[in-house]
Amino acid sequence: MRGQCDCGNVTVTIPELPSEMNACPCEFCSRVGARWGYFKRDTVQVDGKTDVYRRATRTIEFHRCSICGVVTHWHEPKGRLPHMGVQMLNFDRVVIAEIPIVIEP
Repeated sequence: MRGQCDCGNVTVTIPELPSEMNACPCEFCSRVGARWGYFKRDTVQVDGKTDVYRRATRTIEFHRCSICGVVTHWHEPKGRLPHMGVQMLNFDRVVIAEIPIVIEP
């Protein structure tokens, strides 16, 4: 399954739909309106040029399209976390409509 930013410069391919989407309540995620699906890092393919924002403790890298600025995913570059977050709102809204939304920090 493939999603993309607004301009199509960045595409994100995931192996399957997540069982839930997280509406993380932190300041950053709330501001960008993210709904994260979590996946093992090696199962997600990201194509296209992104800009990186390292938030707070500088351990998580949030990626956004270098052209339209839409947030596409995040990951922890040092490999301490086995998973990464994918912004599910970049996928077909009809397809993701039935996925439950949870709110977890």
